This record gives sequence, C-alpha cells and structure tokens, in this order.
Amino acid sequence: MADLKTSVCGIEFPNPVWTAAGPGGADAPMLLRAARGGAGGLVAKTISVKGARVPTPNIVSPFSGSLLNAELWSEHDYRRFIDRELPRLRKTGVPVIASVGYSAEELALLGRELESAGAADAVEFSIHYVGKDPENLKRLAGALKENLTVPVLAKLSPGISDLEEAIHVLEDMVDGFVAINSVGPALDFDIETRRPRLGSGDGRGWLSGAAILPVALHYVEAISSMTNKPVIGVGGVRRVEDVVKHLMAGASAVQVCSLAVLKGQEVYGKLAAELSAWLDDHGFGDVGRIIGLFRRERPDPARVPETGFPQIDYDLCNLCLLCERSCIHQAIHFDDKEFHLDKTRCVRCGLCCSLCPKVALSLGSLRS
Repeated sequence: MADLKTSVCGIEFPNPVWTAAGPGGADAPMLLRAARGGAGGLVAKTISVKGARVPTPNIVSPFSGSLLNAELWSEHDYRRFIDRELPRLRKTGVPVIASVGYSAEELALLGRELESAGAADAVEFSIHYVGKDPENLKRLAGALKENLTVPVLAKLSPGISDLEEAIHVLEDMVDGFVAINSVGPALDFDIETRRPRLGSGDGRGWLSGAAILPVALHYVEAISSMTNKPVIGVGGVRRVEDVVKHLMAGASAVQVCSLAVLKGQEVYGKLAAELSAWLDDHGFGDVGRIIGLFRRERPDPARVPETGFPQIDYDLCNLCLLCERSCIHQAIHFDDKEFHLDKTRCVRCGLCCSLCPKVALSLGSLRS
C-alpha cells in the first residue's frame, strides 16, 4: 500500500486528510469521533476570547454537496476549550491544530494561553472577520507568532484583494498557509415565504462544499507558486479525486469540513483509504510524489496545441444522449446509434466531453 505519512512544519501526520475548523470540530467528542474515523490531523473549531452568539438556523444545504452557513466561531469559552477540550485530543496521538481569531489583541492572549497549556501541535489563525489589508495581516501574524513556539498557519479567505502582496507580507511571519475559508457573502431564501433560509438577520452566510472546489484549487496553486512554505488545501472535497487535485495543485495536506457534516466523521478514513488505493493504481509509492504535480507538469500555455473536434469511442458510449441534450449549438445528434457532429456548428467548447459519464467523448487534435 502507498505510504500516506505526511510531514508538515516538522510535524508527522499519519495521513494528509484532516478535519477543518468548523462544526465537525466543535468539541472533543466530535474530534475524537473524527480520530476514530481515520482523520490524519485534528483541526478544532475556531475559538476567540468571547464565545460566539450563533444565530439559528445557521446551516442549510442549498444544493447537493454544498452548505450555506452563518455559524461563526465557537460558542464555548476559550478557557474551556484550552483546559478541557484540547487536552483530551492529545491522548489520541493524532496531531492537534488549534484555530484562533480574530483581532491582534485576541490572538496575543490566545497564543499565550495555548503556549502555556501546551495544548496544540500547531495553531491556525483565521482572517475571516477582520480587515485583510497587508498591515493588519502583519499585526495579526506578529501577535500570534510572538507568543508561540509551535508552528503558526495563516488561513486565508478568498476576499483578499492582492494575494501576492498578502503572501509577501506573511512569508517571514508564518510557517505555512491554509486556503481557503468559505466563500461569500451568499444568500438563499424560500420563494413562497420570501424568508431567508439562515437566521443571520439579512439571511446571508458563507458557501462551502462542492461548489467552491475550483476556487480553492486556484488559491492553493497560486499560493504554492509564491512560497516554499507548506500550503494546506481546504474547500470542495466530496470524493478522493478532489483530495488528489488539492495535492497536485500544491497542497501538503487537505482539510475536510462540509463532507463530514453531510456524511459523518468516517469520511476522513474513507478518503485516506481511497487515496492509498488511487496512489497504488497509478504507480505512486507515497503521497509526497503527487504534491505539486500539476504545477510541475503544467505545460506552457503558449505551447498548448489548439484542440480539434469531439471524437467518440463507441465501445465506451452508453447512448445516454447527454452530449446531444447539452450541446447548446445543436452540433451533436445520434441517428440509429450513430454519432453525428456538424462541424459548421461545433465551437469545440469541450462541454460535451466534460459531461460524458463514460468518458466516451474526447477532443481530438485540430487536424482530426
């Protein structure tokens, strides 16, 4: 079996599939279930100096595989978390990462308390509810780093206006990056009552889960290209192929939140086992060999050949006709089980190939 052991900031993890700072890490019992479920790292829900007053309802699923939430940070007093919840996790032998927020003053206090208690192997800080200008990011990182000897990870939100500048500012102040936090603000409501589905006042919250995978992959790849520090990917994981994509984009490990909320705390071990099998099937002896593979093997855009027209493999086609129905240009039709393509209509967009459930369609060369 492929070796899944992963080293991040000098900490050894049994596998690269971790929990994420969210409802699945709300307290020790939840995180202990995650450890039993096979999580390779235990990231707790974000704590702050004052417990959050969370609105209800605060989590809905607007469509399959995704969540909209107004959940905020932990409702628990930070002392309870540091004195009672985190110490219970240390007995599992799985590395523990505390998550903290949000102001520089709060981070300094929480950093001192975590350091004094020796409660975590690393500390992640969130910039979700604070100003994201470079000077404030510098203050936040400094306030935490000055009070901790364990690694500090900066969790970035997609709302950063200048990512390159943010990485430049934080590069010498943190030990790694986490990308990304949930996306938003976002809104959903009931069309019959016109009432929002979240109890957050105006009904707005933050989107996570399957819908944000491409956004997360963009940030993981972009950050990895700007720094040699480890990047932890988070966002959009619903199957093992998504874990592989995060790793290939440059992530050293992957946090999972929404999937565990929807499917249970066993998803971590299931994904880890499937990752091992995927690596075996593709000839990779250890997980480290695929980290950054997309970035290393990505072709020069200037040298990418222009694609040709869709071609069909009749041995794979199941005649579902999805390609015909999805072609807005009406370039595809089947006649007595035979594939016909009107090249005067086809614009070679590639949608039909991406939708084909049997991978029976592929874009050929321009000469085909």
